[in-house]
Parts: sequence; structure tokens; C-alpha cells
Amino acid sequence: MNNNAQTKSRARLSAGETLLILALIVLSFFCLRWLVLSLHSNVTDTQGTTATSTTRVPTTNASDARVDFTGSLEVFANNLASDALSDLVYIRKIYKIPENDLVAPKPDESKFGETNDPAVIQALIDGAAVLMEGQDTIWKPDIERFEGSTMRYYCDETILVVTWKEVYNGGVATFAEIKIADGSQLRRALSGNAFGSGIPLKATEMAASANAVVAINGDFYANRQIGLSVYQRQICRNNGSVLDVCFFNTAGDMLMKHAGELITNEEIEQYIKDNDVLFGISFGPILVENGELQTIYSYPVGEIDSFYSRAAIAQKGERHYLLMTIGQEGVYERRCQVNKAAELIWSKGVDSAYALDGGQTATMVMHGTTVNRVDWDSERTMSDIIYFATAIPEKEVRP
Repeated sequence: MNNNAQTKSRARLSAGETLLILALIVLSFFCLRWLVLSLHSNVTDTQGTTATSTTRVPTTNASDARVDFTGSLEVFANNLASDALSDLVYIRKIYKIPENDLVAPKPDESKFGETNDPAVIQALIDGAAVLMEGQDTIWKPDIERFEGSTMRYYCDETILVVTWKEVYNGGVATFAEIKIADGSQLRRALSGNAFGSGIPLKATEMAASANAVVAINGDFYANRQIGLSVYQRQICRNNGSVLDVCFFNTAGDMLMKHAGELITNEEIEQYIKDNDVLFGISFGPILVENGELQTIYSYPVGEIDSFYSRAAIAQKGERHYLLMTIGQEGVYERRCQVNKAAELIWSKGVDSAYALDGGQTATMVMHGTTVNRVDWDSERTMSDIIYFATAIPEKEVRP
């Protein structure tokens, strides 16, 4: 046999060995998964129900641990195959943040940036084509931006973030567009890492502690006693049915319910189970539903007809989001009514949008600092944030 034939034979043998290894990996994975499911097949939800008005501390049960473990096995098998077959075929790695982790992976400092040049952002978006999955960005190169403002960004293979500012209705609107690879990258952080901790913190502090790439204030649940709050799949508060609710499931979808649609704990717990809900917040109102602009005539919180700084979160397609604040900045001194805020975020083509706590609470954070101008240039301490994180483990980040 000549040298070329021997080389080809060795190459075929190497590929065959690799495929055999992959087959063994997959077989081992399914065996392990079967074992886990068998061992825990009799595990049931041990959480009892309580009265309609309740405050509970979330706990983790064995069934949650089983789901987390089997999910980790799937990720492990996929990524092992990606490494083993890297020379033969491209298999996109799956990165997930474990559901019960209070801290996300630390973002890669080299991926943060700031620019005045739309071409830089467009190149970033073009390079993230796999992550974008064919979706169009809300950000466009020809957006008329607030004069003197810069665009901030972060991009790795699991998350793309672009921020910018526009003048709107006599004020300044600050946006952050986010696309993530996995629903686990959309997260809620509570001050003190527990519901009702009584330890209010600034949004920048919570974002830093959680390793957020970008964050926005939540519903500031500690500032009122009404509403429904869910954290780590558990009902923490169900007190009154007068507020719209926004749930977030493990796929990263926003699921909104109007006030009064869910009343009892039994109804809510069934909804959480049926929709794989991880957390839920109560402020509102719903601004956009199924792509339709909502007109709000009255609402018990947020003083909707007054001119206040506003904050909102929206979704446009799978794992694609828009954060927005509106407030004073530079010579633009007008704040915003809720219906006007709804009109602006709806104009961006979002499918769903929900109002978060506003006023001095309206805060957007990226890379350790606020992105928007917070009222009176002074951050307010609060009880919670919603944030987006990279899913790439720090050990895989190359310098």
C-alpha cells in the first residue's frame, strides 16, 4: 500500500473511530436519562396550596432538580459531539444557565464596546447571523438618534445587545435590543437574593452581582403590597387581582394575563405548570398584545395620565427583546404618559410589551453604568431587576 493510500485509510479510520465514540456518547446519555427518570418517576410536587392572598418563600423540589439534571445531560451530550466532530461537521453548541443559579456566567469584557458609527453595529449584526436565526433587527442604520449619543454593544455566540437613544415627544427614549440563544439567559434578580429580603439595592449593584450583560428595573414589588409575584416557579405573593401580570417561561417567552384572569393559587399554580413559568411580575399595564396596540383608560398604579419617566419590556419573535425607558435628557425635558409610551414601543413592531415601574425607578444598566439618564441623576434603590446574560461559561472565554 502506498503512502497516500495509507494516509486515506488512517483518515477513514479516524473518522470511523470518532463516529463510534459519538454513538457511545449518545447511547450513554440516553441510558443515564432513563436511569434518572426511573429513579425519580414517583417524585411529585410537594408544594401545598394556600389561600388566595399569600406570601411564600420559593423552594426547590426534587422534581425541579430532575429536570435540571436531565437538561444538563442533553447539553453535555450535544457539546461533546460538537467537540468530537468539529473536523467533520458543524454542530452548534448549546449553552444553558442552570435554573437555580443565582449568578450568571461572567461576560467577556472584550465583547463590550461603544461607537458613534452605524457601520460598526451593522458589521456586528452581520457577524451574528447564526444567533439572529433569520430575524431582522429593530435597530436600523438610518435611525435618527439623539444628538451626541453613542451606541453601546455586546456580542458573543449566545447574546447580542445593542443600545441607542431617540428623541420622542419632547423627551429621550433609550432602547436596548437583545437576541439570546437560550431562554435561560432571560432572568430575574431579587435584592438580597430572596423575596421580601428587605435589602433594597441599586440596579447597577444587582446587575453587577448577577453578571448581567444588560438589565432593566423590574416591578419594584417591595414598594406595594398588591399584585402577583412568581419566582423560581413558586408563588411569592398573590394579593389582589387588579394588576396585569407578565410571566416569563423557560423558553424565554413573555406570557401576559389581564387583571382578574387568574385569581386563586390553584389556578396560578396550574398555569405555572402548564406553561413552564419560571417567574412573573406585576406592574403593567399591558402595552402591546399579539402585535396590537392597547389603549389604557385607567389603571391602579403608575399614574398613567401623568408625565413620568417610563420603562417597558417587549418581545419580538423567539428570544428577541426590546427594553425601553423614556425620560428627560439634555434639552429634552418632557417625560411621558403611558399611552404615548405604548405607541412608541408598538411602532417598533413588537409582538408583546409590558410596562415596568417608572419614575425614578426607570433604569437601564449595561457594563456597570446606567444607559439612560435616571431622574435627578440619582439611582434609586429597588427590589428587583430583569436582566440578560451570556450563557458561555467563564472557563471557555479566551483572553
